[in-house]
Amino acid sequence: MQAGVFRALNGHFAAQVVAVTIDAVQSGVLLERTGLTAGDAFSELGDLLLDGLSSEQGASEPPATAPRSRRDEVSAPR
Repeated sequence: MQAGVFRALNGHFAAQVVAVTIDAVQSGVLLERTGLTAGDAFSELGDLLLDGLSSEQGASEPPATAPRSRRDEVSAPR
């Protein structure tokens, strides 16, 4: 935070979000609802955390936009 890479936010809340997500992956609930593998789910969680915690000034690159697998692709409504 001092270097401006991460923005200030409630660390207790962020930790609880991570804990709840890990529990949901391990129980299978999140995997069933999303169709992701555990590896993909944890990778997405990591991306969300890094993108969400990064300050605009400290962000070195934009968030990844390429889907990890065909299952992740979402088609636009027609």
